[in-house]
Amino acid sequence: MKKIIASCFVCIMPLLSLEVEDLSWEDTGPSAQEFHSLLQQAIDEKNWWSVIDYADILSYHFPTNPFAQDSSFLIGEAYLQLDQPSLANQYFTVYLNQTNSPKHFEKAIEYKFHIAERFRQGEKKPLFNSHKGPKLLSTQDDALAIYDEILATLPHSEFAARALLGKAQIQKEQEDYKPSIETLDLLIRRFPKHDLAAAAYLEKLNVYYMQCQGKSIDPAILDLAELNIRKFKAAFPREERIKDAEKYLSKMEEIFAEHLLETGLFFKKTKKNPAAEIYFNKVISKFPKTTAATVAQKNLEEVQKR
Repeated sequence: MKKIIASCFVCIMPLLSLEVEDLSWEDTGPSAQEFHSLLQQAIDEKNWWSVIDYADILSYHFPTNPFAQDSSFLIGEAYLQLDQPSLANQYFTVYLNQTNSPKHFEKAIEYKFHIAERFRQGEKKPLFNSHKGPKLLSTQDDALAIYDEILATLPHSEFAARALLGKAQIQKEQEDYKPSIETLDLLIRRFPKHDLAAAAYLEKLNVYYMQCQGKSIDPAILDLAELNIRKFKAAFPREERIKDAEKYLSKMEEIFAEHLLETGLFFKKTKKNPAAEIYFNKVISKFPKTTAATVAQKNLEEVQKR
């Protein structure tokens, strides 16, 4: 019978006006303890919408009651079970902000981090943040906001290290290359011996490589990449991923060599042989192990015969 009465209150709750705020629910309906019992029963039955309803009633009508302290956290968990991470994140934020030392602090941070990871990996959110709509909107900025929240709350934790790497990866995808490098450098400085610091060195090479994909290439990028590998080797001399870093450097050298080669071939085509020789020699001397160097050597010999 109490469950039926509670369900009726859930249905009419939005209709309650400010005129009856002076009435206590202890006098007009089930008590906080009774709603808490119904909430626990809903959790046991995995009836997540009822969990949200009962927790919402507790937080709204019994805000100072101890039974209401975890309401926002429980609503967040329920929304996660309903595959609504964006809504879940909002309630975890409310929970973390409502008290100085929430009981489920670490778990809420963990949930938020995993939500950010889902967003980073491409999961979208619904229009107007409604659970009824299709998931169409990008959540990369939401992920960045969560990462920053974690970094501000637990700056030296394991989650902070992982948040820094995730943040840098999103910045790279958004082509914010300089901020991405700065974030990775912060990860390396703050967690110098962490395995994720090694991952950050490698990710920096990835960012430098991405910067080489455009038509205009900054020659300083190659120097920065070489410096990064030297620091990587010094910090993690036995790290197997150094080989992957060197592969990135080789790819970058191919790109730089190809650009020089193209310039030399242009001068060769326009019969400006002295200029062509200069560029062919640059390719051969600076990037001797590249495919472009082999092509440059052949063209240099042809130019010198003329």
